[in-house]
Amino acid sequence: MIDMILSFLGFMSGLITPDRSYFKTSEFACKCGCKDNGVSPDLIEKLNTARYIAGVPFVISSGYRCPKHNFDVGGVPNSSHTNGSAVDIVCKKDSDRFKIIIGLLVAGFQRIGISADFIHADIDVNKSKKVIWIYK
Repeated sequence: MIDMILSFLGFMSGLITPDRSYFKTSEFACKCGCKDNGVSPDLIEKLNTARYIAGVPFVISSGYRCPKHNFDVGGVPNSSHTNGSAVDIVCKKDSDRFKIIIGLLVAGFQRIGISADFIHADIDVNKSKKVIWIYK
C-alpha cells in the first residue's frame, strides 16, 4: 500500500511545475566561507516543487558542505551534504513543519529527518529510501 501511495505522489509531483524558482544557487553554498557549491540540480528542482506545494518559505540553513566544514559542524563522515544531495530547512513552527513535510513527500523526497528547529531532506541514491527519522 505504501508503495502505491509513493507511486501516486511521484506521479502527482511530475504534474506540478512551479512557474518560478524559489531559490538562488548561492543559498546552497558551503557556510564555512570557502564558497564551494556542489549542490545537485535535481535537489534544487525537487525543493522548488516542494516549496510550491508547501506554500511557506524554505530557509536553507545548510546545503552543500565541504568535507572540512562537515567535520567542523559534527556531520557524519558519509553525510549527504558533502555530495550535494541534502539540505536542512529552518523550521520553528509546528504548522510550517506539517506543510513542509507534506510538500517534501508530494515532491518525491523519501529521506527526511525532523529536528525541533530544522528539517533535513535528501535525495542520496546511496542511502536507504522511505525513511523518516527524529534528531534527538
